[in-house]
Amino acid sequence: MTEQIARYKTNTGFLKPLISGLLGITLLLPASVFLLTLLTRIIFGTKKMYHYFAPSFLQSPFDLWAWHKAQFILGTLLLAIMLNCLTHRRHWLNMAIVLQGTLLLVILTVYTVIQHIRY
Repeated sequence: MTEQIARYKTNTGFLKPLISGLLGITLLLPASVFLLTLLTRIIFGTKKMYHYFAPSFLQSPFDLWAWHKAQFILGTLLLAIMLNCLTHRRHWLNMAIVLQGTLLLVILTVYTVIQHIRY
């Protein structure tokens, strides 16, 4: 009986970080897609997908409570970082998502600052 309880505890200990990791990966997708469209614009010069996302980052009054693409991208990124930071810190998948989310957040912040200075 105690062996079954011990096996149950180890299985649920693995499941929580996996679920939060998969949720974190899903929440990183909007920022990753935007940076991939930015990269294709820089390398190949394609503008169609880039101009679908970019105007929301260039709005002059960057209203904190406005619900547009930029807020969605930054919000899901921050949610992925916070969710995986608060779960199991010892699990490698959660820490990898936190690291990637932080790097994406820094890149998007630099991009936003450059675009606001530029225009």
